[in-house]
Amino acid sequence: MRTSLAEEFYKFNHQKNLLFGILTLLILMAYSSISSNVGPASVSFGFGAVQWIPIILIAVGSAFFAMEYNNNTIIMLLYKNSNKLKIYLAKFLVVFLYGVLLAAIAILFTFILKIILVGNKYRWLADYTGHESLLDSLTLHIVGTIIYSFFIVALSFMLIMLIKVNAAVIGIGLALGFLGASISTALMKTFSTLLAVIKWNPLNMIFVTQQLANRSYANLSQLNGWQIIVGTIGYGLVFATLGYVLFKHRRI
Repeated sequence: MRTSLAEEFYKFNHQKNLLFGILTLLILMAYSSISSNVGPASVSFGFGAVQWIPIILIAVGSAFFAMEYNNNTIIMLLYKNSNKLKIYLAKFLVVFLYGVLLAAIAILFTFILKIILVGNKYRWLADYTGHESLLDSLTLHIVGTIIYSFFIVALSFMLIMLIKVNAAVIGIGLALGFLGASISTALMKTFSTLLAVIKWNPLNMIFVTQQLANRSYANLSQLNGWQIIVGTIGYGLVFATLGYVLFKHRRI
């Protein structure tokens, strides 16, 4: 696995995915910081990083796999290593760890933007939300984003194997990022008699990025903290498994 992981990281970096995602995240965070008034809420959300990281991952993750087929390098890859599970896991791990890297960069850049824009106006250890300190709130939002990143990477890999069109996968990722929570809430209100079942729909898992820092979001997701964590990871495992099965049986 070590050799495959190193090779996959090299290819990931060689395809400019590493730099592209980081620059995109920094630009979007900077845009979010200047396009609205900076307050405790915007700081705790990492100036939009909670929303941008999953979108970047679904775009980068699907492109990473799609390029193997578009450039026919998948043939050489399978020739060098016939173990498809090893290949799939190595790619998955590289993209997920990249998501963790983006999360770490988001925290660092949040500190920098706060200093530049508001200085010491909002103290990190003060409670502005009624739930956690500003620092704890930021940390929990990022932890939730990392958990959701596992879900979103698995989804992107499954979709690129199923749809085989990178633009369509990115479109689905954008729809999930901007409309997923609203659609899930609407479904639960419309079919309230089936709430016990519908609250476990995959669209509802997006709330994990916010609910860990603000327990009031449980009123929207209808799941407690541990339930939404388990649901997010569970769906991630299901999507990852389906993605591997599709990859294993996909013709070159």
